[in-house]
Amino acid sequence: MKGKVNFFLIFAVSILYGLIACHKIQISPEGRPLQEKAPQEKMAQEKTIPQGTPQQEATQKKGSLAGIFQKIMPQDTFTRIYAIDFGSFHGQVNAALQDHAKTHKGNSFQISRLGSDAVILRGVYLRDGGREKYVSILTIKPIASRKCRLEINFDSSAGSPSSSNPDKAAKELFQIIEKALGKAAQ
Repeated sequence: MKGKVNFFLIFAVSILYGLIACHKIQISPEGRPLQEKAPQEKMAQEKTIPQGTPQQEATQKKGSLAGIFQKIMPQDTFTRIYAIDFGSFHGQVNAALQDHAKTHKGNSFQISRLGSDAVILRGVYLRDGGREKYVSILTIKPIASRKCRLEINFDSSAGSPSSSNPDKAAKELFQIIEKALGKAAQ
């Protein structure tokens, strides 16, 4: 009988601990509910926020670290869709980039993730004879049967200050791939 009571006690304590951890039950040391304090503190914070430009207000309203991080370091993303089967498309893209890297010194690309839902290639792309360096991440994802999306991101934190024209670099990478495929994007 003691074994059943101990088991039930442990079970009840673990359920209570789980509810507390999920914030379903709040324990207040003063005997007041914690939810009453929160609106008062929020109103006090809203009163102390100085009014600034609309851009600053939007950032304050968003209030998330991701929004602030994107504002500081915008990531350049370029996307195209191709009417090619995913299974053969990522191999053709890799072959096209490897051929380009062999003929253009300083360029290098390698597969960093190979999966059934996405293939990620990382590499260095040099423009204008090596004057502009781009650290690139190419992501290939299937979006439908016989359709794939190729997304090119440039890592602006790792890039050099000379990486000033990512639009042209992305366009050139798409041209390298499309030349090897013999097909243009949709």
